[in-house]
Amino acid sequence: MKFRTNTTPNKTTARGTTHVLMLILILIWTVDSITVSKSVSSMNQLFLLGFKTLCSLPLLLVYTAIREGLKLPSRKDLPAIAAAAFIGDILYFLFEYTAYKYLPVGTATILIGIMPAASYLTDCFRERSAPRPLPLLLIIVTIIGMVLVVYNETGSGSIIGYISCFLCIAIWILYGFTARRLNEHYSSVAITLYESVIASAAMLPFAIMLRPSHISAGDIFISIILMGMLTSGFGYMIEVRGLIELGNTVSGIYLNLLPVTTAIAGFIFLRQVMTPVQILGAFMVIVCGIVLIRLEAA
Repeated sequence: MKFRTNTTPNKTTARGTTHVLMLILILIWTVDSITVSKSVSSMNQLFLLGFKTLCSLPLLLVYTAIREGLKLPSRKDLPAIAAAAFIGDILYFLFEYTAYKYLPVGTATILIGIMPAASYLTDCFRERSAPRPLPLLLIIVTIIGMVLVVYNETGSGSIIGYISCFLCIAIWILYGFTARRLNEHYSSVAITLYESVIASAAMLPFAIMLRPSHISAGDIFISIILMGMLTSGFGYMIEVRGLIELGNTVSGIYLNLLPVTTAIAGFIFLRQVMTPVQILGAFMVIVCGIVLIRLEAA
């Protein structure tokens, strides 16, 4: 699936920068998945999402003002922006946090990691073309690799968690189409700000009503403020740019690295040793991901 055919030097450089940013985003998501999975055990996911969104808004306002100035969106585009905010800023993260609450982190990660395969098949359906054999084979091998990486972490969980994972996949695909339509009129930075303003206003009542009776200073700083600025601030800007510049399939492929980075983080910070089977799975995920990225970006 070739989303862009113009390969001028400036656009090629921009796409290369976007790939680097997506790798950084994976590291952010890795840390965030660990902190969120711990936080939702003592906090309501709606409160966590609302507070993190509010914490990221000042950063987005300052960054946008410096980068391109603050401008109001066109009134006719407000319904589309509101829909994108509801889909990408609220629904996606709400179901993701719910998955982390009801499932082990490894189980949720592998299920959400099916996203690239679903995105590729959706693109094929949208363009009424048959899946190409090589990308399809690579996606299958990547999924097998993810299974090997998180094999020792998977376990039984609530049906609510499984449903939430599959809803994340559907929402990711839907949001990708919405964000690229908005990019015809607005930059990725402006889209991020507009959506965050709407999402913050919508989530403020939940952040107030569902606040926990007791929360430690460490939880506030690390789990909410710090990760809120990274994931909902910088991270969301990178995510929107990736969807616009690289498309659903290519940007979604980066999610395949999450089981790998999570396993590595567990080895470094939690003393969790990777088995030979997990190392094999990590190799499969990384190699297939790189090949897929080159094929889809060509």
